[in-house]
Amino acid sequence: MNRRRLIGLSRRYVEALRRHLRRGPRASLRAAEALGRRAVAGGLETLELAGIHKRALTRLTTTSGLSPGGEGVLRRAEAFFVEAITPLEETGRAMRQANVRLSQVNETLRQRTVELAAANRRLKREILRREAVEAALKKSERHYSLSLEQSRLMQEQLRHLSRQLLLAQEQERKQISRELHDQIAQTLTGDIKAPG
Repeated sequence: MNRRRLIGLSRRYVEALRRHLRRGPRASLRAAEALGRRAVAGGLETLELAGIHKRALTRLTTTSGLSPGGEGVLRRAEAFFVEAITPLEETGRAMRQANVRLSQVNETLRQRTVELAAANRRLKREILRREAVEAALKKSERHYSLSLEQSRLMQEQLRHLSRQLLLAQEQERKQISRELHDQIAQTLTGDIKAPG
C-alpha cells in the first residue's frame, strides 16, 4: 500500500474508532470490519494494522480526552481492533491453507517429475534396444539376402554343371556305343571273311 493510501486508512481508522468509542457498549463493529477489508485490499499485514490501531488509540486518549480506563474504553477499542484484523486473519489463514495445498501440489509435481524422468530413461533404453534390434535385423536381412543370392547362383552353377555332366555322359555313351558298334562290326566282318 502506498504512503498516501496508508495515511488515508489511518485517518479513517481514527475517525471510525472515535465514533465507536463514543457510542458506547452497543456500538456496531461494521466500520471496523470495513476497515479490515480495506487493509486486506491494500496488502497490509496484521502488525501494520496493529500499529495503526495503537497510534489511533494513543491519539484519541491524548487529544480527545478519552480515558483509557473509563467506561470500558479499552475493551471496546480491543473489540474494534479484533473486528478490524478478522479479515486479515481470515486472509492469512486462507493463504496458509493455500500454501499448504500449494506445497502438496508441488510435492506431487516433484514426484511426478521424478517418475516422468524415470519413465523417460526407461523409454530411451527401450528405444536404444529396439534400434539395436532393428539394426541387427537389417544386418541379418542383408546377410540372408546375400546368402540367398549366393544360393541362387550356386543352384544355377549346379544346374549348369549337371547339364554339362549329362552332356559329357551322353557324349561318352555315344563314343562307347560307336566303339562297340565298330568292334562288333569288325568282329562280324572278320567272322564272315574267315570261313571262306
